[in-house]
Amino acid sequence: MPWARRTERLRDVVRLIGHGMGGRPGEKLLSRLGMAVSDDTILRTVKRVDGDPAAVPLRVVGVDDWAWKKGQTYGTILVDLERNGVIDLLPERSAESLAAWLAQHPGIEFISRDRQGLYADGARSGAPQAQQVADRFHLALNLGTAVEQE
Repeated sequence: MPWARRTERLRDVVRLIGHGMGGRPGEKLLSRLGMAVSDDTILRTVKRVDGDPAAVPLRVVGVDDWAWKKGQTYGTILVDLERNGVIDLLPERSAESLAAWLAQHPGIEFISRDRQGLYADGARSGAPQAQQVADRFHLALNLGTAVEQE
């Protein structure tokens, strides 16, 4: 966009670093790289969805925890796993908020989540038609913990 204050390339870098590191660590790294961007801007960029998300129906969604303030305040992050993009950030980590969000998106066929019962309950009540699967990261993490305990 000709009137934008940041280039598309910078926006893409901010989004990638935001996905990988989060707000404050991303702000420190970008500052060291000569790209002064605030942590709030990084989080807004991660949350921003380009285009019209309602134009393409969601089929495969990933659900996990999102730290608004590490160790104190957590929310829920929802990711479109077919297009590799953040769909939404819910302000709380609860089965009710996940179920309400899923009820607004009836075309979801698969939900990838960790093994936490909270998200299982929310997915079951909000999208009963969807098949729930455990994501690879949490399976590997739990497998590693089980091997260490033996």
